[in-house]
Amino acid sequence: MSEPLKDMLTTIYSQLLSNQTIADLSLADDGRHRIKYYDNPATADHDNLFIVITPLEPPVPITSGSDQELSLQFTFQINVEALDRKACKQAQYEIKKEMFKLGFGQLNDGIDEYFPETSRFVDARRYRGNTRLYDIDY
Repeated sequence: MSEPLKDMLTTIYSQLLSNQTIADLSLADDGRHRIKYYDNPATADHDNLFIVITPLEPPVPITSGSDQELSLQFTFQINVEALDRKACKQAQYEIKKEMFKLGFGQLNDGIDEYFPETSRFVDARRYRGNTRLYDIDY
């Protein structure tokens, strides 16, 4: 029987929540965390900090040998939005540390802006990382 497929989104989500600062900043009044995949619903709480994790492409084979894929490359964008600029920066600082633990490095592009129409600060950073050799069950 084959091994179950892994999910990098879930891996990143769990890693982020293992960081107490991120867990505290993203905690909602209902006890759940404001960390979403792909998009933050319009009905969600937009008065507090939230994080959105978005894959920018499917996993890409990066290393191969003997006609087999040996490792994969992942690229994600992680957006942090908040009314408080410093909370936004603190969350991204902690996210960068956690992504590094997973083997991801920050790419050059992203955004760091204030949107007056929503009164929100947005810090969006892109990360790319490779799986270890033989870790291809995604």
